[in-house]
Amino acid sequence: MEPNLYDPRKRTDLSKREKIVLEFMDDCMHGDDLSLIDKYMAEDYIQHTPGIGQGREGVRKYITEIAYHRPGRKEWTPIQLFDCGDIIILHKLLKHVIIADFLRFNEDDQMIEHWDVVQPLPESNYDPMKKSTEDLSRFQALFAMSSKSD
Repeated sequence: MEPNLYDPRKRTDLSKREKIVLEFMDDCMHGDDLSLIDKYMAEDYIQHTPGIGQGREGVRKYITEIAYHRPGRKEWTPIQLFDCGDIIILHKLLKHVIIADFLRFNEDDQMIEHWDVVQPLPESNYDPMKKSTEDLSRFQALFAMSSKSD
């Protein structure tokens, strides 16, 4: 993989909320510490990911019934991490997908709301830091477009 100059695990300037997101992802979502759900999620946590239930229990059920059973679940790489007001954005790489998580925090530094965008890896051995080369075929296929100019 190309060097990541933005690697959140190597940054020394992380905000409190960025540190919370990394700890939660490392130790709970991709680890084994379910106690972090109660520590870092508000009781009235709102989930916008289709299929996952609401509140702490919805996340706990997703983790125990789905996330804990994913092949290579502990293998993940944070690519970029952004703190923007009450929103933290985490761009991360997993074995088969790349995800952008959007987490809103409350005044008690607890996660109160979550959205995400999940995409299958666009190519085998995908490296999110590698500079791209032009090849529009993936987009043409995605939008069912012909390669001919109209």
